Amino acid sequence: MPIGRRNLTSNSQGAFIVPNATASGAVRAGAAVAVVEILGVVKVIECSASSNAASFVGFANQAVADGDVVELISVRGSTVTPVIEGAGALTPGDMVFISDTAGEIKMGLPTAGMAIRVGAAISTTQLILTTDLQVVLG
Repeated sequence: MPIGRRNLTSNSQGAFIVPNATASGAVRAGAAVAVVEILGVVKVIECSASSNAASFVGFANQAVADGDVVELISVRGSTVTPVIEGAGALTPGDMVFISDTAGEIKMGLPTAGMAIRVGAAISTTQLILTTDLQVVLG
């Protein structure tokens, strides 16, 4: 599937769009997202450790409504302000994983599904994206 790239005004990250893919439901800014096929149509959805984790591609650059195009941040080394589980804070230097809650991240492993490390916290609200570890929990 071809991927289109769109430059952002920030020099610390880039976003891309998946041509002909739109949001399936509302997607929050900073949500962990996956690209999936639903009834033959490519969609972007918020994912969790137990729901579409293997299709995780990055984070939504901004909030969008159902049916809108979603800009995705997935370039290794990008800084991301993700949706943190329970509206908590990150601890700089700690590893960050996709949460059990759709679209959210957390420090520490999820309780089930697939453990996907998405990066390391660089502040209480941001992480640096490094998606290089996936482990099926079981």
